[in-house]
Amino acid sequence: MKKLTLLVLSAAFGLSSAAGFAATNASAPAASAPKAKAAKIHHAKKGEKKVEASAQKAQAADASAPAKKAAKKHHAKKHAAKKVDASAQKAQAADASAPAKKAAKKHHAKKHAAKKVDASAQKAQAADASAPAKKAAKKHHAKKHAAKKVDASAQKAQAADASAPAKKAAKKHHAKKHAAKKVDASAQKAQAADASAPAKKAAKKHHAKKHAAKKVDASAQKAQAADASAPAKKAAKKHHAKKHAAKKVEASAQKAQAADASAPAKKHAAKKHHAKKHAAKKVEASAQKAQAADASAPAKKHAAKKHHAKKHAAKKAAPASAAN
Repeated sequence: MKKLTLLVLSAAFGLSSAAGFAATNASAPAASAPKAKAAKIHHAKKGEKKVEASAQKAQAADASAPAKKAAKKHHAKKHAAKKVDASAQKAQAADASAPAKKAAKKHHAKKHAAKKVDASAQKAQAADASAPAKKAAKKHHAKKHAAKKVDASAQKAQAADASAPAKKAAKKHHAKKHAAKKVDASAQKAQAADASAPAKKAAKKHHAKKHAAKKVDASAQKAQAADASAPAKKAAKKHHAKKHAAKKVEASAQKAQAADASAPAKKHAAKKHHAKKHAAKKVEASAQKAQAADASAPAKKHAAKKHHAKKHAAKKAAPASAAN
């Protein structure tokens, strides 16, 4: 029914299109009007025929649809029945042929096993038959190989015996030649050493003297520098000692004053006298020590430096005199 409706609608659309086309071309020139009109009429009639044919096809399709549906359903049932029959026949055939296949398979397995047993027996017989020949061939090959090795060893021994004197003579000649070269090289080294010994000895002696002289000069310069700086050091040391002694006297006086403030008059006087006397003694002792140190410092320092310089120069000069 749907197909019929679609065909009717398409035919109506075709007729309306033809009518519109005819109305559009109504204003064409007067010379082509009869031909165009005839063509339009023919086209309209052709469209009506198409519509009728489409309607007839739609009616025929609607009329034959139930029959086609029933035929298709019948065909499907028939096909399914055939498949069922075929499956049943295959199952029956399989069931019927199973014992025969099983027997054939069993017979084939027995036959294959018998063939394998026969082949193994034949291989064993062949091996047993060829064993003595193989053993004899192996023994013969071993004897032949041993004989070849003996011959090769004998040939090597003969060649070694033949070449031994020549090798010994060559080795002896090489040893003599090498020893002669070593003797010549030793003689040349000895001559070169003897030739260069006086020059080396003189250079070594000159170097030792020059070094000893440098050491003596350095020691003398150090001693002079020490002697030059001694008075300044002595004055500084003396000034420091006086300054220190004065500080100690002031400290002692302050201590005595503090003690006098807190003690009775007699005790204060005695302590003050004792403190002053003790402070004066300490000042004198410090001054005496400073004077003694100042008096003996330059002489001791100079003598010690001079002695050390002489001792060092003597030590340096000793190897040089021994080298001479």
